[in-house]
Amino acid sequence: MKKYEQAIRYAMQMELDGHDFFKEKSGKVANETSRKLFLQLADVEMEHYHFLKRHLEKYVGAETFELEERMEEIDPEIFDNRAEKEHVEEALKESDIPDITILRMAYLIERDYKEFYENAAQNAEDSIIKELFETLSKWEAGHESIFKKEYDRRMKEYMNLPWGG
Repeated sequence: MKKYEQAIRYAMQMELDGHDFFKEKSGKVANETSRKLFLQLADVEMEHYHFLKRHLEKYVGAETFELEERMEEIDPEIFDNRAEKEHVEEALKESDIPDITILRMAYLIERDYKEFYENAAQNAEDSIIKELFETLSKWEAGHESIFKKEYDRRMKEYMNLPWGG
């Protein structure tokens, strides 16, 4: 087994777990914008899995390998672009607590993934492996930012709703 093979395999499993989480939670959020984001992120996590799989195959099968070009990432303005159109404020009043809880879980998962990739990059001695993990860390940081921003926005709106009906 090559030096970084196990770390890449672990990262692949993380991406599959992320895919499964987002796919499952897409059916549990009431807000349509959140549902679409979760489905989109499930697809992105699967792209990350395949990205890692391709690089693992290259890494294991060759003396040297290069990183592929960067894949497309999700639109960081997805919530802003859809909020008005999909009447997010009205949906908030009906579905806040479950959606907010799931958004927080998603944000924390993405933060954990980002930190894993940061640590893997810091500990990598091979420059290409380091670049691979740095790339993945940046992608996960973008996902973390999206969820954190939406979680904060939704919490602020929720805390400003009239209490007691």
